[in-house]
Amino acid sequence: MIFEQSVQREFRQSASSILVVLLAVLVTVTLVRMLDHAASGGIDPGDVLTFLLLSAAGSVPQLLALTAFLAVLLTMTRAFRDQEMAVWFSAGLSLLDWLRPLGRFLMPLVAVSLAFAWGVAPWSVAESERLQAQYSARDESLQAAAGRFRESAGGRRVFFVGQTAQEGQYVEDFFVIQRSEQHRTWVVAASGKLVTDPQGNRFLDLEQGRRFDLSWTSEQPHALQAREMGFEHYGLLIRAAPSATPPTPIKALDSVALGQRNDSRAVGERLRRLGQSLPVLLLPLLALGLVAANPRNGRAFHLIVALLLYVTYSSLSTLAEAQVSRGQWSFVAGLAAVHGLFACLAAALIWYRLRSGLRPRRAKRSIA
Repeated sequence: MIFEQSVQREFRQSASSILVVLLAVLVTVTLVRMLDHAASGGIDPGDVLTFLLLSAAGSVPQLLALTAFLAVLLTMTRAFRDQEMAVWFSAGLSLLDWLRPLGRFLMPLVAVSLAFAWGVAPWSVAESERLQAQYSARDESLQAAAGRFRESAGGRRVFFVGQTAQEGQYVEDFFVIQRSEQHRTWVVAASGKLVTDPQGNRFLDLEQGRRFDLSWTSEQPHALQAREMGFEHYGLLIRAAPSATPPTPIKALDSVALGQRNDSRAVGERLRRLGQSLPVLLLPLLALGLVAANPRNGRAFHLIVALLLYVTYSSLSTLAEAQVSRGQWSFVAGLAAVHGLFACLAAALIWYRLRSGLRPRRAKRSIA
């Protein structure tokens, strides 16, 4: 009882410290990526925090797998280095006795990983797609606040609106720059209003303005061709009519909808979601037999080996999921090729350590 409480307490303490560090790294990397998307016009700058949380929620299963792996690895490495394992072996315990406290430590992590992989992560992907579609469908003229320059269309347009009226349906003192690889267009108008044609295309009907065009070729970049024209009415396309409702990404399907589909992409997605939680259980078992090799190798050696194993496991899992999604492998084949292989490797490694002498040591009886 004392042994199990001590081991579980150390597992939890190590996992807590590792999880805080990994979360800090994940949030930092994701924040930089979201800020880059916002700067390029891919997402609304006001939704950066929302996209950050949604992206982090989708990475929780991988985060828990790495946390559990490193927590068991570092705890076992310390126990062997400090000769604590020798004390437990002398007390009649073996390497198999670590499986019970390890299982109690891992079960909550596996449950949380399954909940995120099958429930929270699909919802976060669907919510991200919804916010991006909502931002893309928003009228570009409404994105430009009065008296400020704003970029749109991925930075290909720059707007300036002096004043707006009727919730942005009418604008005054309008200015826009449209940029392409070998073309620049400047449009200046005194006023304009938003209109929608029968096909559903959204236009900005500009009045009393001028248009300036500048173009060149890659062969002669200095040979510029300029054109200027005035207009009384000029239609600027804001948003084209949607041709069809975009399909829902396979990663955004909830568990019920995913279970109702039997195509290869759905089978591959089911393997991906299950494969996000299995490493939470298999990698710590692999660490149990890995650190028992030679305590003198030190923590750095075990961390390097652990990193290589984790990268290999992740790469093979991605490969198997791709093969199943293309219909070249079945679900069972993809599951056995990677996760079954690592499960057998963990079992074989623990069995080999037991055969090598990591068994309970019993005191010999003295002969009077």
